[in-house]
Amino acid sequence: MTLRSAMLVAILSAATLYGFAENSSQKTPYYRPKVAQQKQRSLQASPRASSGAVVVNAASYLPGITPGGLATIFGQNLTTVSGVVFAGTDPLPLTLSGVSVLVNGEAAPIYGIAYAGGQAQIRFQVPYDTATGLAAAEIEVVDFQVQVADFITDSYTEDPGVFTYDSGLAIATHGDYSLVDTNNPTFRGEYLTLYTTGLGPLDLTLTDGYGAPDVEPFARTIDPSQVLLDGEQCLVIFSGLAPGFVGLYQVDFQVPEDAAAGNLDLQIQTPYASSNIASLPVE
Repeated sequence: MTLRSAMLVAILSAATLYGFAENSSQKTPYYRPKVAQQKQRSLQASPRASSGAVVVNAASYLPGITPGGLATIFGQNLTTVSGVVFAGTDPLPLTLSGVSVLVNGEAAPIYGIAYAGGQAQIRFQVPYDTATGLAAAEIEVVDFQVQVADFITDSYTEDPGVFTYDSGLAIATHGDYSLVDTNNPTFRGEYLTLYTTGLGPLDLTLTDGYGAPDVEPFARTIDPSQVLLDGEQCLVIFSGLAPGFVGLYQVDFQVPEDAAAGNLDLQIQTPYASSNIASLPVE
């Protein structure tokens, strides 16, 4: 495993609580209202404390799923797993520690399972061909061939989510793959890689559960992604799946030359949707 891969797996693991692609023209586009998104900051706690299962964007923790993106199911009595179990394989398995997730009857690749704070957490990739729309997706959780959850959720064409850690800092890396943090801030003019999910349809047809291409042609988003830092638009040079990863998107961008110093608000916008707001330390 490369330094980049090991670092990302560790960071995205800590960010938790401790088929084939379908052309977008074949689906009815469905988006979360932008006003609601712009007010939503990254949550660092379980999105729900009741026993009922819920599925959320794995980065923003807003309810719902996005085809091809990463999602997390929270709930009680979903699995007998104790602690944390990660798949660590390419392709991702359709069953992990006896647990399967079905999206509209289709088995979804599973990234990992955890049990913490009295709740089970199951992170998975939403199949690329999942229908979009209001209440368009049925989610089933099966534990050793016994159905333990069955519920309906919304499915969004695009629903950007920025992965965060440590009370809302964006998961972004310098050119040497080191993490941007308060002790290792970015600087004006630097190019960074920001890790996200839910950026929507791609220009390549990919197989569920398999890592994205790590050589050209890379899997790029059809709709452009815009990065706003402290309200200022940044230069974006790449928006697509992170090479070698499943359901993990990255946006490569430049910090504006006139950016202020401090922990600045960062957000991703597409033509139809906006992400949660994260913080980026700038010196």
